[in-house]
Formats: sequence, structure tokens, C-alpha cells
Amino acid sequence: MNHPRIQLDSQLRELRRRIDARLDELVPDRPGSDPVVQSMRYSLLAPGKRLRPVMTMLAAAAFGGRDEKALDPGCAIEMVHAASLILDDMPSMDDAATRRGRPSNHRLFGEDVATLSAFALLNKAYAVVAQTEDLSSDARIDLVVQLTGAVGEKGIIAGQMEDLRSDRRTAKASEVEGMHQRKTGALFVAAVEIGARVAGVTEDRLEPIRLFAANFGLSFQALDDLIDQDSTPADAGKDVRKDVDKATFVSALGSERARSEAERFATAAARALDPVGPAGAPLAGLAQTLLDSARGSGSN
Repeated sequence: MNHPRIQLDSQLRELRRRIDARLDELVPDRPGSDPVVQSMRYSLLAPGKRLRPVMTMLAAAAFGGRDEKALDPGCAIEMVHAASLILDDMPSMDDAATRRGRPSNHRLFGEDVATLSAFALLNKAYAVVAQTEDLSSDARIDLVVQLTGAVGEKGIIAGQMEDLRSDRRTAKASEVEGMHQRKTGALFVAAVEIGARVAGVTEDRLEPIRLFAANFGLSFQALDDLIDQDSTPADAGKDVRKDVDKATFVSALGSERARSEAERFATAAARALDPVGPAGAPLAGLAQTLLDSARGSGSN
């Protein structure tokens, strides 16, 4: 393992530590907390890589901002992600029994509490962004617009709807790609764009970071489709073979071509950061981890 990779791993551990501590503060566990709060914390603080808030903080730093300034917006993105996982696991969606190696939220708290906690996390996320310190009122409004757009009828919700209605027998690879640009990619794009905007980046300089995140999301999803196809629940930390009837990169392309696409997207993500220069190296390192996973020499 080379020195830059060791340095990146150390940086990511420290960012995750700070994110976990802040999430714990933002949704505190108080004596007598009601079931909704406990349900929120159960999914929000479940062990994970905190990839999206990490990307928010790295994007802010890449454009000369303080990563501390992006901490709360990053935590808000993690709240949106946690809410999406709660809803994704529900019986009316994927009906998943496990998530991150533990019982899925509705299996532990019931569908009623899980539904309420997902909406509570979404509302909390918007409030956290709106109350972020050291940002102007206009900047806060802009970030809320970015986040709601990623979630809304053209973002995660649209992608989830397409996923639920997809058919592995008829869907083309281009359709799968478009679906996951919304279901998976939208929140990755929002994560880095919000980080860049926190650093004061103007609209005309955002394209490289958006292109990075869009390709990163597609690589991430192609690898996730391969995990669903080939892994075990113990290794994956969640139910597998849940997408057997849905359109995926694997169903549209086969395992080998899906793996090649994961490599291609990861490579494109890293190259998209060329205009950012050396400051984009940590984000490019995240893309490299996906490339290593696609080549079988790392873990996603």
C-alpha cells in the first residue's frame, strides 16, 4: 500500500469521526426519548462509511474552503441518505430484513415509527442546512434548494419509482444508467456540489465536480448490483438477491460487462477532477477505491 493511500485512509477516518460525533449532537439521545427519535438514531448512527458527508467536506476543501464549514451540510446529506434507506427497506419497497448488518428499521421499530422517523430525518436535514452558521441567508437558501432537488420528483424519488417499476427482461443499459443517475447519483452530486458551494464556488466552475460525482455514483451502483448478485448477506451487511426481478447493470449487461462499466465510470470520475488540480486528490482517491473494487483488489 503506497503512502498516498495510507494518508487518505487516515484523513477519511478523522472525517468520519467528526461526522459521527456531530450526527450524535444533532439528533441527541435524551432520557425518555420517544420511539421516533430512537428510530432516527438507529439508522442515522448505524456503522457506515459516511461517504456522502465525507465527499461534501472534501469538496469544500478542494476549492479552498474550510471543511468544518461543510460539516453540518454534510451531516444533513447523511440524514437524507439514512431516510432513503429506511424507506427503501419497507415492505412496500424492497421488503428488506437487514441493513448494515442489523435488522432493518421497520423490523425493529415497526412500519409506523419507521415511516415517521424517515420523514423526521428529512425535515431535520433541511433545518440543519438552513441553520448552518457562517453562511449568508442566500447561500443557505441555495443549499436547501440543491438538497430538495436531489430528493424530489426529479431526483431520488424519481429514480426509486423507476426502480420499483423496472423489468430486468426489457430494460436497456442506457435506461438503467439514467435510472441510477437519479436514484443513486443525485445525492452524490448534491453532496459535492453543496461542499463546493459552501467554499464559495460559482455556478460556472461546478461542472468538473458534478461530472466526478455523477460517474462516481454510477460506478458505486454497478458495484452494488454486482454485490447483490454475487455476495452473501453476511459479507454485504444487507439482504442480497433483492433485485432479481429488477433492471440492474448486471441484468442489462451481465456480470463481466457490469464490472467493466464500474471500472470505466470510476476512471471517468477521477479524470473529471483534472481541472481541480492537486486539491482534488482526496476525491480522486475515493474514485480509485471503486476502481480497485471493480478490479478485485480492494473493497467497496
